[in-house]
Amino acid sequence: MKALFQQIKWQFMILHKNNLIIISVVMTVMYALIFLVIKDLGNMDKVLTLLIYNDPAVIGLFFVGLSIIMEKNQQVLSALFVTPMNHHIYLISRILTLSILGWACALGMGFSILGTSFYIVHFSVGVFGTCVLFSIMGVLVVSYTTEFLLFLLKSIPILIGLSLPLLNYFNLTDIGLFYYMPLQGCLNLIVNSYAESPIVSELIYGYISIVFWVPVFYFFTYRIFKARMINT
Repeated sequence: MKALFQQIKWQFMILHKNNLIIISVVMTVMYALIFLVIKDLGNMDKVLTLLIYNDPAVIGLFFVGLSIIMEKNQQVLSALFVTPMNHHIYLISRILTLSILGWACALGMGFSILGTSFYIVHFSVGVFGTCVLFSIMGVLVVSYTTEFLLFLLKSIPILIGLSLPLLNYFNLTDIGLFYYMPLQGCLNLIVNSYAESPIVSELIYGYISIVFWVPVFYFFTYRIFKARMINT
């Protein structure tokens, strides 16, 4: 556990050195100012939900891929993987760091739109789970390419596939299958965090979904990452 915390601290230092934290803070402040201007237009909860999946969640998918590609091309990975460092710590520290950053940005957006009139715990777990899932998928995609442009292209179907439950949420579709997709549980928690009377069944489903899908996605992705990036 101590090694994991040390790695997380190191990852935050790298993010700060590369100005990614500052960029994220600036973007959050910009969104907050925009929200203050348009908050009387209505349906701001839907705007917030869309931006969560457009900014904090996608941060994890693209940034985790970019960081691993840079380390691969700079021969950092080959040096790391001959050390006693646990491979799980390497991946988990990156996933958690970017998920924490995404959660902090989303929370700032939430406060700017909703003040304190939302359920912060449900919101936080839903956002954090979303960021973790997107980050894990970023690791999966980067396992198949070390070229950033190819990584971006291969990320598009993953991004679309994970986001399909949003189509039902925005009333663009009404497909029951989407309700059983990994992102639906996170979406349930986020949406119900805005509601005056959250739907208990949806909250339960949301928490169970995250507890189930995150480990499944992680260990599936880890096996692929180990086979293609570590053992090659």
